Amino acid sequence: MAFWTSALSEPKRQHRFILRLPELRTSNGESAYAEYLAKTASKPSYSISEVPHKFLGNTFYYPGTVSWEPVTVQLINSIDPDGNQLLYDALSQSGYLMPDLQNLRVNQGDGSIASGIGTVNKRSAQLALGNVEIDELTGEGQVVSIWTLKNAFITSAKFGDLDYGGDELLNIDITFRYDWAAYEQGPGFEIIRNLQ
Repeated sequence: MAFWTSALSEPKRQHRFILRLPELRTSNGESAYAEYLAKTASKPSYSISEVPHKFLGNTFYYPGTVSWEPVTVQLINSIDPDGNQLLYDALSQSGYLMPDLQNLRVNQGDGSIASGIGTVNKRSAQLALGNVEIDELTGEGQVVSIWTLKNAFITSAKFGDLDYGGDELLNIDITFRYDWAAYEQGPGFEIIRNLQ
């Protein structure tokens, strides 16, 4: 049944989504990401490479490898929770040490190298976020689609631009890289289906 002929059937809408970042929180645990801060989110997408084979003046193509494209989101940079602090702490939770802290840990005075020296790594970066999830909703708030970014980590965080001539809300743009995305129909899908 087409959505334009029945009020019980409806298309998915751009403005009905929740972005979940369950582990994004400040190092002291006092502040955590809030779902209402999400402004935009691109959905996962993939591309399949093609491999050409030439034979007797013809070219034949075969599918190659699958690559999942980065997902970008835009958050409102709030004061509480502090968006700057959330992402600054996510960077350190990913294994990054600021040069001054790194210097203190390396130079113990006795020539030994202190423990706790590391670099950004996939495991820590993924643990700093948890499972990044994009839930699509119905008009009644039922979850109909769930995209989960597997092994996601932040590759870019842009804290926005300041401008004396503007009064817009300040945004943070984040890019996630992940290994693959899992898709599942949410519990609201069956509720809607049973109504039709």
